[in-house]
Amino acid sequence: MAAKQNNEETDTANAEVGGPKPWVFVLMVLTLYWAINYLDGHGGGFNAKVYAPHKDATVVASLKVQKTPEEQAFESGARIFRGICAACHQPNGRGNANAGYPPLVDSEWVLNDSPSWAIAIVSKGLQGPIEVAGQIYNKVAMPTQGAALSDEDIANVISYIRRNSDWGDAHNLPLVTTDQVKAVRETIADRSAPWTAAELVQQFPDEQ
Repeated sequence: MAAKQNNEETDTANAEVGGPKPWVFVLMVLTLYWAINYLDGHGGGFNAKVYAPHKDATVVASLKVQKTPEEQAFESGARIFRGICAACHQPNGRGNANAGYPPLVDSEWVLNDSPSWAIAIVSKGLQGPIEVAGQIYNKVAMPTQGAALSDEDIANVISYIRRNSDWGDAHNLPLVTTDQVKAVRETIADRSAPWTAAELVQQFPDEQ
């Protein structure tokens, strides 16, 4: 009799424990279905370059960040500087005294109110000696870049070296314009030889 009662109690306990209710399985299926659809709509094909709410990499690639003219000029000047100027003047603009390459950082030839000296040097080249920041550089032999660079290129690269805040607080001068470059280049168009420091001062006496 006691055994029969124990069996009945065990059956009752098993019945109470039982498995999940049917509605639990339905909820799991619906949740899984929603998750699959969400990932399909927001995962960007699981491409690491895609972020919601963009559908795919093509949409992301079509997005354009609007930059100011000043930012565009600075970035263009930076590219030109790295490609042409940095080999001698160094990426940090401090030059190489042992090789005879003067610095651009804190250079009075760069940071004058007017960019005429810098425009003329880039356009026609420069040959030493030249004094920069109190030091004489006798071996200067900068080749002309005028044939390779447009007015806009020259304006941008000079703007870069005059506005590169990484080089110091003094490098905060206004953008150089293509009109400024054009005016200087027209003035010196007949010149074929590189400048000397004395000739630059004579040509542009108001820059001192």
